Amino acid sequence: MNQQDLLRQAMIRSGQTRAQLSAELGVSARTLDKWLLPETSGDFRRMPETALRLLAAQHGVRKSDGLSMPYDWSNPGMPDETLVVSVLRRASFPDLVRVCADFGVAFVRSRVEATLDRVPAAERNMLSRILKRMLRSIEIALAEKSTA
Repeated sequence: MNQQDLLRQAMIRSGQTRAQLSAELGVSARTLDKWLLPETSGDFRRMPETALRLLAAQHGVRKSDGLSMPYDWSNPGMPDETLVVSVLRRASFPDLVRVCADFGVAFVRSRVEATLDRVPAAERNMLSRILKRMLRSIEIALAEKSTA
């Protein structure tokens, strides 16, 4: 789940307004607004890990919501890159589809090498082939969806 969805989910679950959530997190309304912007915006700002941990603790909102397992169970404030690498290591197709939808196929693909560096040498070739096929299938499906 991306940062914007985490914040929206926290507001929905708690019934809070933007002003109330920003006060709870100890930030200005403007800061919260910048966290809610799309990542492509020039004013977008990434949430600090402490804010992510607070959302997880007080509202039960986690980056791994919607995935088959709580990849971030030990670190609800884990960076996006770490979550993506964890999903890539498991090679779970449904989870891979979800992170590609949340972070983009290009971002996920850029983390494949980092993932392969973390697996035993005997498994790298097989995992590389599996991930290549999965990512290609996801790209095809997303391309078909955007033309439909």
